[in-house]
Amino acid sequence: MIAYNKILLSNMLIVKKAKQWFSRDLISGAQMASVLSKYPIEYFKPNIFIKVGLFLFTLFLIGAALGLFSLMSMGILVNNDSFEGYSIFVSIIFGGACVFFLEKFIQWRNWYSNGIDDALLYSALSFIFSAIAFSISNDLNDEDGFLLMCFIYLPFLMVAAARYIDRVVTIFMIACMYCIFFSLIMKIGNAAKFIMPFAFMGLSAAFYFIVKKQMTLSSRTHYNGCFKVIKAISLIVFYVSGNYYVIRESSVEFFNLDLMEGQDIPMALIFYAFTAFVPLLYLFFGLRAKDKLMVWVALLLIAVSALTFKYYFSLGHPEVSLTLAGIVMIVLAYASIKYLITDKKGITFKDDPNEDNFLKTNAEALVIAQSFGTHAQPTDTGVEMGGGEFGGGGSGNKF
Repeated sequence: MIAYNKILLSNMLIVKKAKQWFSRDLISGAQMASVLSKYPIEYFKPNIFIKVGLFLFTLFLIGAALGLFSLMSMGILVNNDSFEGYSIFVSIIFGGACVFFLEKFIQWRNWYSNGIDDALLYSALSFIFSAIAFSISNDLNDEDGFLLMCFIYLPFLMVAAARYIDRVVTIFMIACMYCIFFSLIMKIGNAAKFIMPFAFMGLSAAFYFIVKKQMTLSSRTHYNGCFKVIKAISLIVFYVSGNYYVIRESSVEFFNLDLMEGQDIPMALIFYAFTAFVPLLYLFFGLRAKDKLMVWVALLLIAVSALTFKYYFSLGHPEVSLTLAGIVMIVLAYASIKYLITDKKGITFKDDPNEDNFLKTNAEALVIAQSFGTHAQPTDTGVEMGGGEFGGGGSGNKF
């Protein structure tokens, strides 16, 4: 199912882990060199700046090709007077071309996330979705148009995410699932306002535990990047589903809840407690399980919770509030650094040994290690005059 070379992907994981071990002095330079020679990574993966440049350049080429094709075929649009039909035709042609070149370049060049393949993938999906949108444009005005469009888009996003293990596509896939779920619940009627928050919590919890289970399977190792994205989104959506601000404003926007001044939403205390304590629970369980992703999400949501309560309960002096908040954060940060400077049950302020900080700290050692596996090359010192033989040009007493 995966378009990329699985051996190449496995070699990437092995080399990455070997770099982590080498940075911790768990393996020698010779062993590192042996890993690099036995598990080669034969693909083009530039740094982020070149990747962005290649991405933009590829989009420019696709746009130029689209403009040139449109100019050459503009007569079809003028003669047939069918903008929708022409747009569908062009979208299908260019979507298919992008998929074709994406597949061929992956096979021929072993491309993997170098900017060009990303641009081809996103362009292909954009053209395909445009063709679908033009095809059902007459139905989009209907109340079910949005739901229909999401249902049609979802299979394409699922296939693309599974085949190209792309995180951006994974984000849109999960967003599409949530949109479908939201639209279906809205069809229930007035009961939707009561079950919507808890339904989203249930769906997010299901996503989280399914993905957590999949991440433990060795056969799903190559999808761990996509799984982390789903995991983070499910944690965020679970919290947002019970956030007081979201509940209050969505009740007014979607369910026409009319609140008088000083009036609160039903079950307000429950949502206040949810807003305050869920990020703290995330932080607790994240630290307990040594789950860095959950810890980062928890820290983000703690800030969101503070902003939520600040929005509804203001002291009236923003400068005082910000100053006090800054002082509290500095004190907590300093106390945490002092406390975690030594390992506390596996949690420490020190650098994470599993992070890929290899080039930062061991660049010179890597160069030395890589040189172990290369053959010495003769040094060209120029023309050497011999001692009288033919190659010496007669400098001695013989030619």
